[in-house]
Amino acid sequence: MQKTNKHTRTLTHRIEKLSLKKLWTLYSIAITIIILLLTFSQIINYSFSQKQSVDADIINMAGRQRMLSQKITKCILLIHNDHAADTYTKELKKAIQLWKKSHEQLGEHNTKINNEIIKSDADFLYAKSDAFLKKIIDDAKGFSDQSSKEVVQEILDNEAYYLVHMDQLVGIYSDYANYKLKLVQNTSILLFIITLVILFFELFYVFRPTATRINKTIAELEKTKNINHEKIQEIDQLYRSLGQAYQHLSESKETDENLHATLAKVNMEGDFTFISEKLFDIIQTKADDFTSSLYYWLASEGYKKEMIQEILDIVINGETWAGTIKVTDAEGDFKWLEIIISKIYGKPTEILIVGRDITDQKESEERSKEINQEEIDKHIETQKSRSLLILKGQEEERGRISKDIHDGIGQLLTALKFSLESINPAQVKISTNKLKESKGLLKNIIREVRRVSFNLSPNTLGDYGIHAVLTRFAQETSRLSDVEIKYSNTSDFNQRFEKHIETNIYRIVQEAVNNAIKYAEAEEVDILLSHDFEALYIEISDNGKGFDMNNLEIHGGGNGLLNMKERAGFVGGEISVSSAKGKGTKISVEVPIEEN
Repeated sequence: MQKTNKHTRTLTHRIEKLSLKKLWTLYSIAITIIILLLTFSQIINYSFSQKQSVDADIINMAGRQRMLSQKITKCILLIHNDHAADTYTKELKKAIQLWKKSHEQLGEHNTKINNEIIKSDADFLYAKSDAFLKKIIDDAKGFSDQSSKEVVQEILDNEAYYLVHMDQLVGIYSDYANYKLKLVQNTSILLFIITLVILFFELFYVFRPTATRINKTIAELEKTKNINHEKIQEIDQLYRSLGQAYQHLSESKETDENLHATLAKVNMEGDFTFISEKLFDIIQTKADDFTSSLYYWLASEGYKKEMIQEILDIVINGETWAGTIKVTDAEGDFKWLEIIISKIYGKPTEILIVGRDITDQKESEERSKEINQEEIDKHIETQKSRSLLILKGQEEERGRISKDIHDGIGQLLTALKFSLESINPAQVKISTNKLKESKGLLKNIIREVRRVSFNLSPNTLGDYGIHAVLTRFAQETSRLSDVEIKYSNTSDFNQRFEKHIETNIYRIVQEAVNNAIKYAEAEEVDILLSHDFEALYIEISDNGKGFDMNNLEIHGGGNGLLNMKERAGFVGGEISVSSAKGKGTKISVEVPIEEN
């Protein structure tokens, strides 16, 4: 029993050490880096989008300059040919003013180019186009229908040179925009690679160790099952030892009437020389009907010749033999004799047989064994039933863990994988949306991992106690289900118990709430916590469909209720259940404070 308890404490200690502090630290760092990378990527994309808009405006402005130069030459040709000179003269002045202003804005844009080679080429082409622009403006000012053909031709020639240089300048602007686009694409690819590396890091150094720890926990539970089986065998052996101790105790309480008395004497050959009336009374026979030899008497009772000879040899050699023999009386009933056979030195040397009748004691022992065996068998059956419940609980816990990981974290990781694989750096807007979706999936993964970890072993319990963990449990359960869970600490309880006591209290509440949600189909569950100087009181009530208490007692109760009663017994507490069909269920738990 001590060995089993020690092993159980070791197992509990190991399970308690499954706190994911180190893993959470790595996990938090990795997630923080991913969030920072996604944020940085969003900032870069936003900044590039803004700059791309500016570049597009500049290219459009350069294209408009070409249009304005052509408009100016058109107006000059129309004025020279005397086609509505006044109208086109006004239009010419407006075009020249807008042309000159746009040209100055292009010059300001050149100063913002941060690539020296591109800036040098842009400045050169701008200076060239500026020279031709100034010549055209000088010739266009004061132009009238009286101007000579030479002036018109000069304007047309300068406009042609201006267009050539402006086309080259537009090409420079386009190359610069492509250069920035390529820079953003390379940055996005780098961030994408870093994100993948961090995700693989989480997979191998966070999720994989977590899965390994869960597998170890399941293995420990399997080992506990075997220990429980050994424990049942040890209990069986213990009860047998208790039965033997009870028998010895009964023997020590015999009265003086049952003390050893001289039963007979035999010579060295084994023939009777004296038989007491005590022996005749025990076996209910007469001297004439009794055998003359100890050897033949024991042989007739079914003892082997070798055993009888061995007893005689022991006594003849000067040693004493003590034991119990079973004989039959004249009516054929069994009689048990506790005898001592020893050698008496004298003339002649004889063998003395003393003993007493222990038939009543033997019969009492047999009846006691039967009664004890029934109790032992009943206890063993109870232990087997408990072991089966433990095994069933283990299987349910395995299934729940597997379902949570597969349906929750597994699905979200798969979705995140597909989302990241679909990112195409060349498609900036689509990639931006995909990164936003990936960020949302990462948040969901974090939430799901926290939920699974909380269900396995809430770290709030070890840090802050039962009040804090029940508050968190009510909030998390309400958020993850459609059932409203209300928790109230009516007496401001904040005392700490030992780790295993707090764990069992939490598991009782967890089992009760889960039963209310899963089986009772409750819409609201209330958890009330209170205490006094002697005990802690917890009440879990729901408005579910309830059940028939009489029917429950006939069938021995549900597994969940038995598990809760077992846990309450582990911490020295008591649990009571009241329910009726259509009226909900109330479970009351009382845990002593002074004993803890």
